[in-house]
Amino acid sequence: MTIDLAGSPYSLEDTGQWVIDKAAELQQRVDMLRSKGALTEQTLRAYFGDKRFEQIAESNAIEGSTLDVGETQIAVLRGITVTGHDPAFSRDAVNLAAALDRMVEMAQSVTPTDIEQVKELHALILGEAPGAGVFRAEPVRISGSPHTPPASWQDVMAGMEDWETWSQENRDAPALLRSIVLHAWLTHIHPFSDGNGRTSRAVMNLELIRAGLPSVIVRKKDRLRYYESLAESDLGGDLGLIAELILARAEDALRDLERAATAQQGYDRVQAELRLAQKRQVGIWNDAVRLLFALIDDTVQASLGDMGTVSTHWYEDELLLDDYVALSQGDSAGNSWLFRLEAEVPGVGLRRYLAWTGYRSYEMQNYETIGAGPAIFWSVPDPSGYRKWIRNDHRSPGVVELSLRLPDVDRWIARLPSGDIRRLQPSAVARRVADAVAASLLAGS
Repeated sequence: MTIDLAGSPYSLEDTGQWVIDKAAELQQRVDMLRSKGALTEQTLRAYFGDKRFEQIAESNAIEGSTLDVGETQIAVLRGITVTGHDPAFSRDAVNLAAALDRMVEMAQSVTPTDIEQVKELHALILGEAPGAGVFRAEPVRISGSPHTPPASWQDVMAGMEDWETWSQENRDAPALLRSIVLHAWLTHIHPFSDGNGRTSRAVMNLELIRAGLPSVIVRKKDRLRYYESLAESDLGGDLGLIAELILARAEDALRDLERAATAQQGYDRVQAELRLAQKRQVGIWNDAVRLLFALIDDTVQASLGDMGTVSTHWYEDELLLDDYVALSQGDSAGNSWLFRLEAEVPGVGLRRYLAWTGYRSYEMQNYETIGAGPAIFWSVPDPSGYRKWIRNDHRSPGVVELSLRLPDVDRWIARLPSGDIRRLQPSAVARRVADAVAASLLAGS
């Protein structure tokens, strides 16, 4: 599987092979479902029926909507304004639903995505708002991003014509990779005064549905990671981070499609009760994680803040129930970025760490027979540049892996760089992390 990025602002030089390999793996899984006759009309109807309102709610939530999935469904199906929320959010839900319906119709055509299709989707998304379906003629700025989109209508049009040319000339490129390029590029040009994000995500899913792939849902909890990934593609042209996020969400969608293909019909009381117990467990986990990383933040700041600068950044406010269940089943589809830590001392160096949630290692699962479940790991910048971040246990700050035997949250189970596994109080974990960051800076390695 290859993709030609010539004529686009992007490259995959640093992470290209991993992205290409992952996209090929996901495509192969869809092809297998199709070859086994598992993608029946009943399966597809069940899958898309469940996902339609979630897709609308999450895409609008990234732009600030407060409607949840159930409220979004009420607004769309009944055409009413949901009380307790800005009335604009109900209109946005109805508009995006119309755009997604039209997107499914567009997907029946093999014509590569072009400017007119983009304008039509945008017009439906904005509805009666000014500027619907019309390229802007005034400069705009993207909040929180140093990137400045084209300022004039002529520059916007020139950018969109290049975008359309690439789309037409690369119509046979793998759909997952096409969707990533066209989505990122559209946000880069920012051709409309409003609605660019929702339109770009609709175009991305138009590409996927046209190729017979499940649509992707970028979730509200992905917002900070999503914006940061797009910002990196804007400034350096590297699609690695945004590709990693979109491919992760594509794997989520495929996992759910596979589940729909094998699902049993009917209500199961035992399963419902187990689901409620899982919900309680994930709530306890999220509270414990927030407390731990607040302690880590405070301890590293106290240790190094007077000598240099320490910055921290949350990616995920909480672990979702479906992700918790996936990790408890040893499914990496539940993996998510959690927390970034950067410490710099002038004249000494800079250290960067990314904490993320995955499923427990074999060693952790066998510690006191704790079994499968979520755990926290660390990654560091990949010196080879193959990926942005890479797991390296030897360079993890003080602890390699952290988990809990719920509901006990008084002591974390910590796997250390030495291989030992110990129970540590949250404050002791935070002190180990702070000491390890300082030692790494002093060692210069």
